[in-house]
Amino acid sequence: MTDKTDSIGGIIAIMQSCWDLPADCNEGELFAYAEVAFDRIDAGADKDALCGYLADVQTKLDMPPSDAFKEIAARSIALVKRGGPI
Repeated sequence: MTDKTDSIGGIIAIMQSCWDLPADCNEGELFAYAEVAFDRIDAGADKDALCGYLADVQTKLDMPPSDAFKEIAARSIALVKRGGPI
């Protein structure tokens, strides 16, 4: 479970570095989104599917439109495939 938790923490860090998150977005909410992203990657979802999910998250969080979700998807997939943050 530590590898999963570490990877989710890494995905959260990626999200925080790419998105200007709204003030009302709390750690628990972000953890839930990152956990779903991890589970999808772990289940074999491709980049396009993950981009769709993350674009939806971006909309749910009322963030302005941007392509940041594409970088989050690419970096998250790389992180999970290598087994978590270094």
